[in-house]
Amino acid sequence: MRVCVLNFSGNVGKSTVSAHLLQPRLGAPVFSVESVNMDAESDGIEVSRVRGQHFAELQQRLMKLDAAIVDVGSSNIEAFLKLMQQYADSQEDFDWFVVPVVKDAKQQGDTINTIRALRAIGVPPSKIRVVINKVETDDDLRHDFAAVYAFCENGEATLPDGAVIYANDIFPGLKALQMTIGDLNGDTTDYRQKLREARNEDEQDVAINMIAMKRLAKTCNKNLDAAYGALFLQ
Repeated sequence: MRVCVLNFSGNVGKSTVSAHLLQPRLGAPVFSVESVNMDAESDGIEVSRVRGQHFAELQQRLMKLDAAIVDVGSSNIEAFLKLMQQYADSQEDFDWFVVPVVKDAKQQGDTINTIRALRAIGVPPSKIRVVINKVETDDDLRHDFAAVYAFCENGEATLPDGAVIYANDIFPGLKALQMTIGDLNGDTTDYRQKLREARNEDEQDVAINMIAMKRLAKTCNKNLDAAYGALFLQ
């Protein structure tokens, strides 16, 4: 499965979606189309960087892969879509286009415009999946994202029930550690034992932080499994 993650807006969580939602479940390489902002590498995974104007190179690499994730930065999306239009039918190289959205009004407007741009180059609504990001468990999603829901329900894209990533303190913590949730889940270190053996306050703080991070990882991983299933398996 080849997935393109994009939005005209920054700060909607494209790299988080690529690094933590998609990459662990697809086991696929991540290509970052970005020239200004940080990409998924800051989330602890290896990425291949490609400039938006080097679409031909990216296209050739994708054709050799059964699975891939392309994280398109907001500074490159216009060039990316323009070149995709120039290479007729190149949108067919992707099985899905994932558009993350957050609560802010500007980002919601940009999300709708992103979907419109994808539809304009021939991407069918069934291949455009919207994922709600950075919300609290008690938020009223239908109210807070009313414009996006209405647009999708008009048949322009799909916003599946359950395609939601909840805010979690783990994400800034992972950036600081340069780790992924998979790294945490695979870490068999007994940090309670480390805490008991700590020789100073710094070692105590490290052990306590890792205990907390592994607890957060369990909750987050359950949420991401559900969001992934809602996006692609329903």
